Amino acid sequence: MLNSNSPINPIFYALTGTLCFSYASTIFTEFARKVSPFWVNTFKALVALLAFILTIAFNRVWQNPTPITTAALLLSGCLGLMIGDIFMLKAMARLGTSRMLMIFGLQPFFLGIGGYFLFHQSFSLLNFLGLIMMSICLFTISLEHFKKNGSWQIDGLIAGLIAILLDGVGIFLTRFGFEDSKGISAIEVNAIRCLGALLGFIMIYFFKEKISIKKTWKQFSRTEKSRLVVGSLMGTYLSLILYLTALSKGKLSIMAAVTVTGPMFASGFESFRNKRLPNAYTFIAFVFFSAGFFIFYKIS
Repeated sequence: MLNSNSPINPIFYALTGTLCFSYASTIFTEFARKVSPFWVNTFKALVALLAFILTIAFNRVWQNPTPITTAALLLSGCLGLMIGDIFMLKAMARLGTSRMLMIFGLQPFFLGIGGYFLFHQSFSLLNFLGLIMMSICLFTISLEHFKKNGSWQIDGLIAGLIAILLDGVGIFLTRFGFEDSKGISAIEVNAIRCLGALLGFIMIYFFKEKISIKKTWKQFSRTEKSRLVVGSLMGTYLSLILYLTALSKGKLSIMAAVTVTGPMFASGFESFRNKRLPNAYTFIAFVFFSAGFFIFYKIS
């Protein structure tokens, strides 16, 4: 069982969690296009919550978090795992997995500022240089689509930026939960966050969007069902345990800088699945992305 007292470097957890999430994201993108981002998010949150409950029951890791921690984590799940992930999957469906994950390259900049003011963590003005590199990366992504389809794909970029903002707020609330309830494990934190996400989905279901988990599930083949379950376990269960284990020990900006390696992993998975190499625009975007990542990593 993973815990915040593990002697392993938190960067290892963050990198492994990013690898799991990158692979799962290709599955989420595929089914978000087939069904809807709302259905995919509801399903993966439900699978992850069941997995966390079983993990807590077998390992007896529940530490009774404070009411403030519980409220912060429920809100974190609702904002980050529910609303934020809906926008993320919308952006993935429009832009593709690797391009959407490139947008998350902006997250270390915002988390660096937040970590400086909220948790007194160091912040360097070189973050602005990293921001410029990531902005050029985003421009290259939009230019590629404009050359191909005559559209800058602004709606996809805006959805991606909203996803970053909400995910960042969720991260700050999660870090607060670790600070407020010392000794709380990543498993407990993620279970409460998934519960918060599902509560949000339930409210949306009653007031806006009607979905049927069971009816839609029956429409898939056995292979599709297996891929959905594996993707949910890797992308929402295992990756969150690994990432939040890293988050409980490491600096926010360092952990975010490691997780923006996701586009490189996702691009590799996409290329392998589609049996084609990335095009020139994607390569150029990766160059600027890598430059921004290097800056964020070095100054974190």
